[in-house]
Amino acid sequence: MLPCYLVMMENSMTTNKPNIGTALPRLGRVLLGVALIVAASIALAPPVVAQGAEAGLVPYSARYAVYRNGKLQARSEFILEKQNNIWVMKSESIGTHGMARLVKFRDFEYVEGIEIGGRFRPESYLHDLKWIGPNQSSSASFNWQSGKVTVTEDGDTMVLDLVDGAVDPMSLQLELRRRLAEGSKNLEFVLVKEDEIETQLFRQLEKEWLETSLGCLQTTPVERVREGSTRFTRLWLASKLGMIPVRMEHGKTDGDHMELRITELVIDGATIDPEPGCASRPRNGG
Repeated sequence: MLPCYLVMMENSMTTNKPNIGTALPRLGRVLLGVALIVAASIALAPPVVAQGAEAGLVPYSARYAVYRNGKLQARSEFILEKQNNIWVMKSESIGTHGMARLVKFRDFEYVEGIEIGGRFRPESYLHDLKWIGPNQSSSASFNWQSGKVTVTEDGDTMVLDLVDGAVDPMSLQLELRRRLAEGSKNLEFVLVKEDEIETQLFRQLEKEWLETSLGCLQTTPVERVREGSTRFTRLWLASKLGMIPVRMEHGKTDGDHMELRITELVIDGATIDPEPGCASRPRNGG
């Protein structure tokens, strides 16, 4: 989904029925994202999330509620896990309310890769979008030795030149989190997106306390830089939760607005219990 996840909710925003499926964000791309991602590298509980970029990847799963213009539309789940020596990311979003349920919306993303020096390097990426209209499918196979990536989009295949550090829509989330954890100011990313390779730039905003299902969390907001555009993409990453995205937004200032809000989180097998809400936080609590 977004799309995550985190790109990050880079779908068209329209109220026309033929495009309802693509109007919903992809989790991870947000990472945002997603997504948004899909969705920043990496703690409420220090034993659960090791501090610092040197800790590397940590398995986790997160569930989100997906809203369109303030109305619940879908649920989304993101999973990062290690299978032998391979890291796997996957996200699935399913329409549960409103038009998303009516058109039987389902969005699935899957990535495999390895960890090198604390960084995730994608090897393969798959995305399937299904609904009652025409289904959409895309994939990318990364050959780092030859410096090529083979991209398939709805049956059409092309081979593109790889750029060092390039990521897919879901892997962008992990790289964003890694750089924020390191304190890096460089938030420019090279993204393999559909049939092209493009550069996306993000900027970090001032820290913000955010009310969530997990309680009042101090977050690091990040937004994509889009000069001269009414489109916006923003992510809020929880500092004490290893920079995991707890909210993601995408939309147009003069149009539709999509939002993901975290509902559940499990990190390295430990369920994160809710903390008190922001109303209980001291006004001078920082």
